[in-house]
Amino acid sequence: MTGKCFYHKALAPYIAAVKTSDRDREDFDFLMATGRIGREQGLSHFSHLDQPVGVWNYIRIANEVAQRVPPGRLLDWGCGLGQMSWLLERRGFDVTSFELGETVATLPDVPLTREVRILRGSHPTKLPFASSSFDVVLSCGVLEHVDEYSQPGNEVASLYEIHRVLTPAGNFPIYQLPQRYTWQEAITRTLKLGYAHPRRFSESEIRELLRRTGFRVVRLARYNMLPKNLTGLPRGVRDVYSRYTHGVMHVDRTLSSIPLLNRIAGVLEILAVPC
Repeated sequence: MTGKCFYHKALAPYIAAVKTSDRDREDFDFLMATGRIGREQGLSHFSHLDQPVGVWNYIRIANEVAQRVPPGRLLDWGCGLGQMSWLLERRGFDVTSFELGETVATLPDVPLTREVRILRGSHPTKLPFASSSFDVVLSCGVLEHVDEYSQPGNEVASLYEIHRVLTPAGNFPIYQLPQRYTWQEAITRTLKLGYAHPRRFSESEIRELLRRTGFRVVRLARYNMLPKNLTGLPRGVRDVYSRYTHGVMHVDRTLSSIPLLNRIAGVLEILAVPC
């Protein structure tokens, strides 16, 4: 049996169960085009939009947020290039995209940057918005970098600010939060294969941090038993991911739901609300 046949048979039940909407497929094509054009321009910071599994993971997150949180005014805190802003706006949210840093004079000419208007701030923790301005604040791959790129303690200050700008009935979804004992980053650090997050969280630590800053966790899950960032992996592995992305993601969800085993999954996914 060839490797290709093996993967097809192993993942076929998962692939058959997957139904993607026309909107999801349009979103996928748009973001992949952004990644492809960014790669052609030599822009390394578009690499996270360069693999089907990474793009479908962003779409999964957007769909989950839309399913769990009523549409309203949403702050994409630390929006990066704005892929989550764009996805959530297409799902009915009134999105404000915010990023720290000086205004970029000339943005790269890729599809995403033509669609998303990003507001920028210069203060490491203060948000330029009135109290109770948003029904939702999204942190997708942001919270773990606050203290890494600024002074220790800014993590707590940032969470207080998020609490301030949320309405009392608001929601604070947190995605892509590195889990402390993730097997993937342990290998990356040990073998020095690339970047590994210096800031990682255990369940008890993030619950306590949110409690201290005025939040209550209403949902906590684990995800990414299988890697979503394929940079540095062999070509064959990347090809399997690309061909069987939906199957891989279903296997990932299944593995990530197994108690104890999921303690070494890559990330925590949390929904918190103000107390």
